[in-house]
Formats: sequence, C-alpha cells, structure tokens
Amino acid sequence: MNPKPAAYDKEVLYAFRALFEGKANDGQQKRAMQWLLFNACHVGLLSFSATERESAFNEGERHIGLQIARMREPEALKLIEGKSRAEKMAAKKPEAGRKASE
Repeated sequence: MNPKPAAYDKEVLYAFRALFEGKANDGQQKRAMQWLLFNACHVGLLSFSATERESAFNEGERHIGLQIARMREPEALKLIEGKSRAEKMAAKKPEAGRKASE
C-alpha cells in the first residue's frame, strides 16, 4: 500500500488555501479540483495493484473522486430533485392501515 500523500506543488497548496478561505479565483478553483480528482483520487487510472488490499484501497480513493466528478453532470441535480419530490409525496401519504376518518 502507498501511504504517501499525493505530490503537490506551491500552486496547488496556495489554490487549496484560497479555496478553504473562500477567496479562490477561477483558476485556483480549477487547479484544486484537478489535483483532487487526478492526483489524490486517481480518477482515470486503474485501481488494480499487486495485492488485493492495495487494489481495494486504490478503489476507495477512486470512488471518492468519481462521486465528486459526478456532481458536475446534469443528471446529478435531477437525482436530488427527484428524491425531494418523492420524499414530499411519501410525507403526504396517510399511514397504511389507518382510516382517513381517524
């Protein structure tokens, strides 16, 4: 297993610091997200490694990156809007087995 953190440079470091402070410009935001997805989470690379344990660890990192990347897709908003509607409808339904007059 590779416990070393992903390599970064001053540009990435300053981009994340600005992001944490809520002061990152467009370029810094993009740089931080690119580093996160491609360096820390290894999106775009295979998870397979020499041992099953290393492969599982790599896949865990990649899974986080894929979840973050999916949020930029148009379908992501539709999924949460659909859940909100379904939750509202479920809240309006009377309990099963209960009479409406009770």
